[in-house]
Amino acid sequence: MEEGGVTMYKVLLVDDEPLAIQGLELLVDWEKHGFRVCATCEDGEEALRLMRGFAPDLVVTDIRMPALDGLGLIEETRRSGDRSTRFVITSGYDDFDYARRAMRLGVSHYLTKPVIPAEADDVLSRLRAELRGRERSRAIRDGADRHALREALSCLLAGGADDGERPEADPALARLSGEAGRWVYVHVETEPEETGRAFEAAQRLAADCGACHAIDGGPGAFGLALGLASDGEAEGEREIRAFAERLLAALRAEARGRIGIAAGSAEDRPAGLAASYGSAAEARRFLFFGGAAVVHYADIRGRTLSRDPGMLRAADAILDAVEGGDPGALAAAVGSAFRAFEALLPLPELVGIFAAQAVMRCAVLCKELGGDPDELPGVPASVARGPGGAQLADVERELAEFCLRSQAVIAGLQAKRAGGTPSKVAEYLRAHYREPLTIKELAERFYVHPVYLGQSFSRKFGTGILDFAHDLRIAEAKRLLRETDASAGAAAEAVGYRVYQQFLKQFEKRLGMKPAEYKLSPKT
Repeated sequence: MEEGGVTMYKVLLVDDEPLAIQGLELLVDWEKHGFRVCATCEDGEEALRLMRGFAPDLVVTDIRMPALDGLGLIEETRRSGDRSTRFVITSGYDDFDYARRAMRLGVSHYLTKPVIPAEADDVLSRLRAELRGRERSRAIRDGADRHALREALSCLLAGGADDGERPEADPALARLSGEAGRWVYVHVETEPEETGRAFEAAQRLAADCGACHAIDGGPGAFGLALGLASDGEAEGEREIRAFAERLLAALRAEARGRIGIAAGSAEDRPAGLAASYGSAAEARRFLFFGGAAVVHYADIRGRTLSRDPGMLRAADAILDAVEGGDPGALAAAVGSAFRAFEALLPLPELVGIFAAQAVMRCAVLCKELGGDPDELPGVPASVARGPGGAQLADVERELAEFCLRSQAVIAGLQAKRAGGTPSKVAEYLRAHYREPLTIKELAERFYVHPVYLGQSFSRKFGTGILDFAHDLRIAEAKRLLRETDASAGAAAEAVGYRVYQQFLKQFEKRLGMKPAEYKLSPKT
């Protein structure tokens, strides 16, 4: 037992002489050596009953007693399988030969009557050292057993058993067969910095449950192998759900931030934990969508998540919004993509690829504009470590923040290039106005966003890019109509119009007359 963090060993005093017991209580400084007298009795039979009740660490007993004497008490204790309780015998000098018989039973300490305090101090000092040594040995042995079991379970869950080797052949797993007939794997996700505290809380709960073992995972995740007391499927499922709720409460009491639990299927034999691990992984994917803190495989069995890669095209709209420079449009593009994800329920891995693709394309755009991708904000944590351990809302929030900050960096790079780009585009149009043109193609040629190019060109020249090109074409058509014998159709084709009606529309828009009328009009 512990008092104030200090271990106190429990003592039972046995003697048929009340004065002898009083002498032991008064003359010996028990607490000085870490011992506490918890009970006294007058014969061996009563001592056996008391020992079953509170399991003393040390029994100090007289040899000569009525009913069951000290030697009989020791023999009965050992016969019952108790090898841990220490015994000290008390006897007079004339009982020494009798005491030696007791020592052959493993009793290595005795006190002569009447008790001498100095002699008692020496005996208790040596006993405390023995008990502490036993505790250290037990801790080492238990630690080794736990480590062997964790290693065996980890190997089983990872599919690491040798071909042809039955998992039950592992001694550590074989012990589990005696703890429970059916087993389930329970996966736990936490914030990476909270995993240590959460794992300790899970270990304490596992110790209270008996047939339950916590399995190390790594930052952000770990698992538990839970043995079920119930044989029936319905009873077993209720047991799993009750355990998951207890586990969630224990974890929330110790760890901050998000906690997710995914319970697998109940399987026969410890070897079935490999299958339960796989079903828990399926349930774990549904944690990603944030509907509940606990997901049971029994609730999602048969449900599938979308594997359609077409959802990755939503990254195009996000990149367009980044280039466009409008924070509102960017927020809307990100929100639209993730609302679609909520409806489609895609594999978390696909959402991770989508987010990584958006981040990568921002870096490529930054480089194309002459910037350094290192100027962009740090890669979102949910992208860097993958969607495992995150939720859809986490990925959306982190990606939106990254894209908004990247948009500001890219806008600065675009501004540096803005002064010369419209002029370069105008020069290009003067040389190539006869060719088919689109604003998107021009934007790709000059590494700017189409919307940004159109806005900056209009500010510089007072007209749009396409109107600028039409002006160049109509000006050349006017020259051909006045200075050559070319017909209106020939002039239209010469300046790049493939459809005559389009030429006619643009000509009349600028001159207020048809080409034939212009050709006959007085030259001015």
